[in-house]
Amino acid sequence: MNPATPRGGTLAVASAALLAVTSLVAGLAGGLVRIGALAAPSSGPAGVAAAGWHGALMICGLFGTLVSLERAVALQRGVAVPVLAGAGALAASLGAPPLLALAAWGLAAAGLAGLYAHAGHARAWSLHLGVELGGALAWLAGTLAWAAGLRDAALIGWCGFLLLTIAGERRELTQMLRLPRWASRTFVVVVAGVPLAFALALAGLPRAAAAVWWSACALLAVWLLRFDLAPRQWRAAGWAGHTAWHLVAGYAWLAIAAISGLSQGRVDGAALHVLLLGFVFAMVFGHAPIILPALAGLRPRYTAWARWPLALMGASLVARLAVELGVGGTTGWRAAAGVGHAAAIAWFGLTMALAAWHGRARPSRPTGGGPSKATPA
Repeated sequence: MNPATPRGGTLAVASAALLAVTSLVAGLAGGLVRIGALAAPSSGPAGVAAAGWHGALMICGLFGTLVSLERAVALQRGVAVPVLAGAGALAASLGAPPLLALAAWGLAAAGLAGLYAHAGHARAWSLHLGVELGGALAWLAGTLAWAAGLRDAALIGWCGFLLLTIAGERRELTQMLRLPRWASRTFVVVVAGVPLAFALALAGLPRAAAAVWWSACALLAVWLLRFDLAPRQWRAAGWAGHTAWHLVAGYAWLAIAAISGLSQGRVDGAALHVLLLGFVFAMVFGHAPIILPALAGLRPRYTAWARWPLALMGASLVARLAVELGVGGTTGWRAAAGVGHAAAIAWFGLTMALAAWHGRARPSRPTGGGPSKATPA
């Protein structure tokens, strides 16, 4: 699709994009501080704040801003929503009072839910749109849970935001295929596991919540590997193959995260990092050739180098998983793995920037291999 400027102007869109990048940088820096790979600033609250808000900066700041920006551009309205999400991340990374960041994220989540509701009212309601709306509500619920000090519920809500958003957008594409009726019913059961896990966490049943959450992740991985378009296209040439290859790898990481989480019996820990870094960032890497044309009108020239960052991310995740599960390695390996995560993200960003630069003179045409709208993860 051709990029369009939503009501609010290009300045607001550019501001949201800049805030998303700021969230990414602050989140990565905070993560490196937490694992000891980067020293915190000797003065000022920013470094400590970024470390403490590491996960929130990545989920609510980076992905909350990107998902909201995609919706605002697609609907040509509501650009204040991604700006709010990014502003909340900026406040958190600078050491502002926690309630300020949480209030901004809560408003952004409610605004994103409003954008989905508008799309359903103005166009047509569908299962996939309902699932994506559920993702926005999960973001809101997770933010409220974090404000109330309910950590497990907050993690399920925030990660549920990403899981449901991705599941909804992939389910939209499977409308192109003739699925058996039981497959559609199974999909509904799988996504229903997210609110059930959240409710169990609210009820003070963390092990039950973790079991339901990771079971839902495992079933979704199996469903996507069986019914999604990506496994049918991973041998395709160009960006179509790039997208499919990354998505299949991401589904495999989702399954690994679920197995690890079920074995640990908890929501957080090593499994959560595999989910976010293995699964979610595989979605980001895979959909970048679609996100850039949709949001910025950039048509990156294909390069096979864009596949290598995922390999680095995978290798660093294996090392991180081994250390955190006590299978092997040392704390130094944990820090090295964290550097590998950040390097993979930076490498991919640089690769895509160069691909967009080399493809800037190309005529506008579809990239193929994915949805017509930007996918966050």
